[in-house]
Amino acid sequence: MSDETKSEESETTEDEVGKLIKVGTDFISTVDVPASILRNAAKALNQLSSAIVSWPVAFLEGKAAEEQAASEARIKLMWVSTDQIAQQMKVNPEYARRAANKFAGKIIREQRNLDAVSAIAVDELNAEQPASSKKQHANNDEEQTINDDWLNTFEEEARQKSTEEMQLLFGRILAGEIRKPGSYSIRAVKILGELDQNTAALFKKLCSISLVLEDLYDKYGIIDARVPTLGRDPEQDALDKYGLGLRQLNVLMEYGLVISNHASFAPFHLCLDMGGYPSPYPFRHQGRFWVLYPAYGAVQEYRLSGVTFSKPGRELLRIVELDSMEEYTEDLKNFLAGQNLHMVEIQNR
Repeated sequence: MSDETKSEESETTEDEVGKLIKVGTDFISTVDVPASILRNAAKALNQLSSAIVSWPVAFLEGKAAEEQAASEARIKLMWVSTDQIAQQMKVNPEYARRAANKFAGKIIREQRNLDAVSAIAVDELNAEQPASSKKQHANNDEEQTINDDWLNTFEEEARQKSTEEMQLLFGRILAGEIRKPGSYSIRAVKILGELDQNTAALFKKLCSISLVLEDLYDKYGIIDARVPTLGRDPEQDALDKYGLGLRQLNVLMEYGLVISNHASFAPFHLCLDMGGYPSPYPFRHQGRFWVLYPAYGAVQEYRLSGVTFSKPGRELLRIVELDSMEEYTEDLKNFLAGQNLHMVEIQNR
C-alpha cells in the first residue's frame, strides 16, 4: 500500500468517523430520549461503530483523534510483523505484504459498512422521539436491554452489506431493536443477510400488496400479515398477475418469509364497522388504514384467506418501503364488494 493510498484512506475514514460522531452526539444529547433507549444505543454503537458514543460528548473529538493515531501506529506495526512472518515462513515478503494489504482493506471496508448502518440507525432514532416517550418507557426501563447474542449476529451480517439499499434496511432494524429489544429475531436478521437482489424485490412486491393487522397497543407489533388471493387458488398462480406466481411464492417460502400453507385465513370481521361497539380494528394496506363496511345487513363473521407472512417475514415487513400497487388495491376492493363489503380508507388510526 503506497503512502498516498494510505493517506487517502486515512482521510476518508476520518471524515466518516466525524460524520458518525456528529449524529451520535446529536442523538445522545437529546433530552427526551428514554434511559433504556439511550443505554441500548450506547451499547450497540459502542460495539458497531468506530466512534465510541459511550464516551462523554465533550471528549468525543479528542478520543477520535487518539483512535486515528493508534490505528496508524497499528498499521505501521503490521507491516513490520508481515516482513518478520514472511522470513519465518520463507515466502516472498512482497507476497506477504499483498496478503496483509488485502486483509487490511477487508477490515476497513467492513468497518465503513458498519459505520454507515450505525449512522442510519441514529437518524431513524432521531426522526421518531415523541415527547411522551420517557413516560411510556419509565415503567419497564430496566427490562429493555439489547441482547449480546443478537448484537453479535447483527454485526456479522451488517458488516458485509455495502449497498445503500441493504444498509438502509439494516439501519432500520438496528434502530427498531434499540427502541424495543426483541422486535427483530436473530432469524430475521440472518434471513435479511441471505437475501439476494431478486428475492428482495419479490419480498418488496409481496409487502406492497399485503393486508396487515397491527397490535393497537404496540406500535411495532403485527398480529397478522397476508396477501388475499381474491377467491382464487394460490396453487394455480392466483397472484401471477401481480408478479407473484406460484414459483415466486415458493422462493419466498424457501427463504422462510411466508408459510407453506398458502390458503390459511385470518378473522377479518375484526375490521368490520357496524356503527357501534366494538370499534372496528383497522388494517393497513399500501401504507394507509382501512375498515370494512357491510353493504347491507349485518356480517357476524368474515375470514380472509391468502398467502401468509411467517414471523420473520412479519418482522421484516416493517422496514420495507412499499411500491404503489393500485391495480391490486382496485381488484381487492372489487373482490370485497362481491362479498357484501366496502373497503373504506380512514384518516386517523
